[in-house]
Amino acid sequence: MKPRKWTADEKFAIVLEGLKEKKSVAEICREHQISDSLYYRWRDKFLEAGKKRA
Repeated sequence: MKPRKWTADEKFAIVLEGLKEKKSVAEICREHQISDSLYYRWRDKFLEAGKKRA
C-alpha cells in the first residue's frame, strides 16, 4: 500500500486541532492514522514558519 500524501492544508488543520482541542495528541494521531512523531514534526515546522513571518 502506498503511503498517504498530506496537503499543507490538511497538515495545518491536524496541527491546529492538536493546539486547540482538549484531546491528547495520541487521540488526534489515532483519528488521522499518523504517528506521534509525524505530528510533532509537522507542528514544529509550522511553528518555525510562523516565527519567520513574525
